[in-house]
Amino acid sequence: MQQFEIPKTFKAAQLVEYGKDLQIAEIETPQLLEGQVLIKVEAAPVNPSDLALNDGHYPSGKVLPAVPGIEGSGVVVQLGPNVENVKVGTKVAFNAYTNYGSYGQYSVTTNQQIIPLDDDISFESGASSIVNPVTVILMLIEAQELGAKAVVHTAAGSALGRMLVKYFQESGIDVINVVRRQEQVDLLQKEGAKHVLNQTSETFLKDLKALAHQLNATVFFDAIGGGLTGEILSQLPNKSTALVYGLLSGQPIANITAYDLLFQSKTVKGFLLYTSIHKFNPFADENAKKKLNALLKTTLTTEYAKQYPLENINEGIQFYKQNQTSGKILVRPHQ
Repeated sequence: MQQFEIPKTFKAAQLVEYGKDLQIAEIETPQLLEGQVLIKVEAAPVNPSDLALNDGHYPSGKVLPAVPGIEGSGVVVQLGPNVENVKVGTKVAFNAYTNYGSYGQYSVTTNQQIIPLDDDISFESGASSIVNPVTVILMLIEAQELGAKAVVHTAAGSALGRMLVKYFQESGIDVINVVRRQEQVDLLQKEGAKHVLNQTSETFLKDLKALAHQLNATVFFDAIGGGLTGEILSQLPNKSTALVYGLLSGQPIANITAYDLLFQSKTVKGFLLYTSIHKFNPFADENAKKKLNALLKTTLTTEYAKQYPLENINEGIQFYKQNQTSGKILVRPHQ
């Protein structure tokens, strides 16, 4: 078995107060508990969920001060007690919901929150293996189980949205992509999206209703929440389901009428990667792990606008907040 020298301390970006910049600190390497693994972090992206966590709007179970960073890639360098499903030296993608997230030189997670990566997948590509790709994979399964011929998706110009439209169209399910700006319309159309609607258009709801009924779009994945959820659901065919998976608006879901629920048999549900249980989940299913690794090299690749060393993480976060359509930013803790 490969052996690694484990440092007594390591550098990390700490979240000390919600809504404030992260602070670079030298922290002690923790003793691993049962089922935990220590990962040397090579790359970690910033996602919208990371921004929400840093602002205190995303439940994470962390106790401040803590190291944020929901996902990343790296190498397993130490095993806690009773870890048998992974070996030291394994190249992995991982989620980290402990107090030692991915924005540090090392991270602590559980043996149930790692996915081994093929040798030919770079740490950059592997860093964004889970939050978006696994969500998109499970979204397709959910849509298929609901019998959808087409779906509606808000915030479709996001990195996840661009993955979703490619993956769904390749799988034979049409996507009505809803965006807010013309540049996002142009971007999605350039990448092969068949149907893109700008929600700021005066005819948006009318156009949406016509297209949704034409394509029989009965599943609606909503990243925004607020009043838009009910407005869109009201335009969809009878027996449609809204699956809310994000809260970008920061507002309570609204405009859902009793008429839609009672007389058109429409449904509103939450959809979250970690509470959506499917057999074909890459965390547990070997065939799903193989499929995810293959898709990371093709349809579910991630593009990055910029990369930053750990010391410049706050600069990177500010850039990402202002340029999310341009692509994610990547943090490199050992550079």
